[in-house]
Amino acid sequence: MSLLIVASLLFSFGCSDDDPAPMPPEEESIIDIAAGNEQFSMLVAAIQRADLVDELSAAGPFTVFAPTNQAFTNAGITDVSDVPVEDLRDILLYHVVSGQVLANQVSTGEVPTLLEGANLNVVVSGGTITINEDVTVTTEDLEASNGVIHVISGVLMPEEESNSIADIVMADDNFSILLAAVLAADLDEALLEQGPFTVFAPTDEAMTAFLTDNGLTAEELLQSPDLTSILSYHVVEGEVPASAVEAGSVTSFGGPPFFVSIDPDDNVWINGNAQIVDTDIEADNGIIHVLDYVITPPTESIAEIAVGYTQAETPEFTQLVGALSRAGLVDAVSGGLDDNLTVFAPTDAAFEALYEDLGVDGYEDIPLETLTSVLTYHVVPARAFSQDLREGATLPTLLEGEDLTVNLADLEINSSGLVPELLNIHATNGVIHVVDQVIVP
Repeated sequence: MSLLIVASLLFSFGCSDDDPAPMPPEEESIIDIAAGNEQFSMLVAAIQRADLVDELSAAGPFTVFAPTNQAFTNAGITDVSDVPVEDLRDILLYHVVSGQVLANQVSTGEVPTLLEGANLNVVVSGGTITINEDVTVTTEDLEASNGVIHVISGVLMPEEESNSIADIVMADDNFSILLAAVLAADLDEALLEQGPFTVFAPTDEAMTAFLTDNGLTAEELLQSPDLTSILSYHVVEGEVPASAVEAGSVTSFGGPPFFVSIDPDDNVWINGNAQIVDTDIEADNGIIHVLDYVITPPTESIAEIAVGYTQAETPEFTQLVGALSRAGLVDAVSGGLDDNLTVFAPTDAAFEALYEDLGVDGYEDIPLETLTSVLTYHVVPARAFSQDLREGATLPTLLEGEDLTVNLADLEINSSGLVPELLNIHATNGVIHVVDQVIVP
């Protein structure tokens, strides 16, 4: 028998149809590959702690950008158990892309990850894949049964969603005019990145009312050289929640103080004309309280305001200014922010009624000592806005030993009526309330 026949017979006996064909080696999953490589021990521990083993063992396919142990250490993570589970889960999902993307398929651009709303910024240049500016792919295309692994040089950190004061203002349609002003004054970066601040934010309705009252357009406000100082006057350094707000002087970020009052119903007011209507809107870099009007620092003293009224188209306070001048009290009501006075200012009609009662022609005919007593009886040595007044309270005056009595029920000081539309006229050295009668001690 020839050798050829013997070989043929041996082959036929050794290759029975009942013998199974040899199986190819089983392909490993992404988790299997990572678990079998010591340089990924921290990554595997992180996946286990974040309870993502089953998710990354699924059919996928997935593309995983895998940081090494050294990458974790370089990122300041030496023990994954120190990272809160929820944060760790977000970090890991930020390293995973849906679908199998081999290195030669990667292109420059934004790539969505399994972390909802978070993209990778990928740049491909000269054969190098760079992610988020400084993390590079060091080993490509470790293929798995459910995707592919690319080894990277660093840990990719998702950007935290920003919720700064500037972000809140930008996102709320009620602050569109305020936002335009912040942008025009180049204050957006400060409100975005600096702090902490407490911002008293006027709504669009508040801004519109302020513009109307001052005969301004929004464009004129945005072009005003005072815009930055006006906006800064609404900002306080540090976080001041509503529970910590107290009546009194508050130093603004812009420098000049504003003045907080709390009315009998516990409503909070600033400078007597702006009410806080919403509180404690929390931001990453501070707190926002919402105002129903714009606040501005006073620029004139009580004396200067009174003189200004005498020069108006319809003059007022001509008698008060003349009487103060005759009594040598103009300097007493001229001052700055360190002075605190409240003046109950009688109208010209109130003085005329006094002259008639006294049977004189004017303040020149009133004895100087009497005139001085009457005038100082109208001045309280404190900055008291209408919201600071309380029913039945007594107010000491500059006339020694003499007090005024508050009658809120009838809106009176002693028997003189307060003029509602002329309350809380704010001055550098205090506040003016107009009254309809001269108050005689």
